[in-house]
Amino acid sequence: MKIHLIFRTTRDLFIAAILFGFFSILGCAGGGTEIGNPDTFSDSMELEVYLKDQFASSVISYEAPLSEVSLVDSLTGDPIPQFSQTNVQEAGVDEADKVKTDGTYLYVADDQAVHIVKAVPADSMSVISTISVNGAVDTLYLYKDLLIVIYLPKGGAGSSWMGTDLVGNVGIGMPYWIPIKSQTGVLIVDVKNPSSPEWVEEIVTDGWQVSSRLTGGKLHIVQQFLPNLPPLQLRYDGTEEGLTEAIAANYQSLDTVTFDKLIPSYDMLDENGNQIEGGPLVAPQNFYRPNEPGGGSIVTILTFNLEDISGGFQSVGLVADAHTVYASTQALYVAANRWNNGSVSTDTDIDDRYYQTVLHKFTLTKEHVMLEGSGKVSGKILNQFSLGEYQDVLRIATTTGDFWREPVLNNNFYCLTVKDNRLKIIGKLENLAPGESIYSARFIGPRGFLVTFVKVDPLFTLDLSDPTAPQLVGELKVPGYSDYIHPLGEDHLITIGKDTEEYQGTAYYQGVQLSIFDISDFADPKLLHKEVIGDRGTTSEALYDHKAFTFWEENGLLAIPVDLFEHETEPNLPYSNGINTFSGLYVYGVTVEDGFDPLGRISTDSAIGGWYYDYNWLRGVFIDEGVYAVNYQAVRSADIEDIEGTVNTLIINDEH
Repeated sequence: MKIHLIFRTTRDLFIAAILFGFFSILGCAGGGTEIGNPDTFSDSMELEVYLKDQFASSVISYEAPLSEVSLVDSLTGDPIPQFSQTNVQEAGVDEADKVKTDGTYLYVADDQAVHIVKAVPADSMSVISTISVNGAVDTLYLYKDLLIVIYLPKGGAGSSWMGTDLVGNVGIGMPYWIPIKSQTGVLIVDVKNPSSPEWVEEIVTDGWQVSSRLTGGKLHIVQQFLPNLPPLQLRYDGTEEGLTEAIAANYQSLDTVTFDKLIPSYDMLDENGNQIEGGPLVAPQNFYRPNEPGGGSIVTILTFNLEDISGGFQSVGLVADAHTVYASTQALYVAANRWNNGSVSTDTDIDDRYYQTVLHKFTLTKEHVMLEGSGKVSGKILNQFSLGEYQDVLRIATTTGDFWREPVLNNNFYCLTVKDNRLKIIGKLENLAPGESIYSARFIGPRGFLVTFVKVDPLFTLDLSDPTAPQLVGELKVPGYSDYIHPLGEDHLITIGKDTEEYQGTAYYQGVQLSIFDISDFADPKLLHKEVIGDRGTTSEALYDHKAFTFWEENGLLAIPVDLFEHETEPNLPYSNGINTFSGLYVYGVTVEDGFDPLGRISTDSAIGGWYYDYNWLRGVFIDEGVYAVNYQAVRSADIEDIEGTVNTLIINDEH
């Protein structure tokens, strides 16, 4: 393609630079398998020029058929606590949740408050204090005597960007799904005396929360920011002249946007919610520039040292996207799906015709969070469990193919490590289970586990002891599929998913299925036990949120939320749903020898003042000899030895 331009003004020269950057993007779309370690920006002017360059060019696509884009410190050596904790992916890396406990008190997220419940003894539970929050509570952390509340500030939900017809065209660089003017609040409270909590610090920042982690006494909050941009030209007619005009028009619109509006800011608040300090959330010199441009979206990592909260916060920025976050005790990875719109690369090492996953590794072992390297792999990931780090090697499982137009899918596995400031692929397995897609993954030490599904559930076992030569070792096909994989000792796995029934060539979901697999012979995994709950229509929050899967391995106890659907009579067809007969917490004793022993269940179906409530989350918590079913409205406790005969209920929110 040849471009003929006449440079009449300084702005023409700037537009030419934009065009050069844009065609560089087009030329490298799906190019090499690595993205170089970005450098930082020297000052605000350099950062402003770069962001406007990206917004002016990366939003534009030629008039082609649209394709849908799917965007979709526990190990301290202390004695084993006599209570269950939040189910997390990696030991030593805490994750935010709706409920936290210290074994005596429950800290429960409500709409705009956090309730502190004295849970022991269970027969005299009480709300001893309530913390009011200036917005909608999202999740909580409990670290020593500090309670951290992450919330959506009042008026901070934001609004849709006016360029919403981008949907279907841009998979990275213009995160149109993120509300502009969205905010995230962080409230830190001293709960040394739970009956009289004390306000410590509060901050409100620009940006949509992606995820967070707490490890080594430091809390890291990952956000993504989209500025309030003026109307931009999103498409051109495919000609050189049309592209030139579109980019020029976009830059003219962006010329009125000042630098302070392009980057996120923060407000530090006092105890009464008044601003006492504010400014840019990240200094320009702390922004990393990607070696391969991908648009003007900004990712920020906000860090609090909870061992010394008086030190304020640290922050870094990256001009990139963030869809998924994974963290070990050593590093935090930001991953984003990149839709490549059908272009084919000449690079034979990566299939980039459809999706790629772009990865950025931040080290957590230095005084400040620092970007260590970036890279990319073929395909898209499912969720955070698609990634795992072991001995400084990232393992990642992806599915390649066009999920919407061509149901020809393949599954891949890659090992990456940082070399020369780049995340490089050092080992891989590709084309696993053609025609199927990954439903769950888990990496535990030098071993990996994948579950794919189309009609049956193949469980694959991977030997990852040599990351340069990962090996597919074993495979087991059983009916149904698993959404979540959890370790049970060294030689067994627990999974939760759905039972299925095949009818006329199609597998139909049935009830919730719990399974125990024996992996002691890694080349020959075996299904030991299976428990099916309910009929078609039955579901569990634990199918899509691992924090709703409470497994207290030391005591062999499992609690999961269940919405039970059952048939009154035997259905004629496998796609007939049952009727809802129960909602609440199921509790099991779990052993390798006997499988799942039903211990009882706690109903959360209730009515107060004639009003019924829709519980959108439910957690099971074990403390000593008791089990607790907790949601935003009530805490219900029972003795494990006689669950259904000993239920106590404490209402913590009876507002209609």
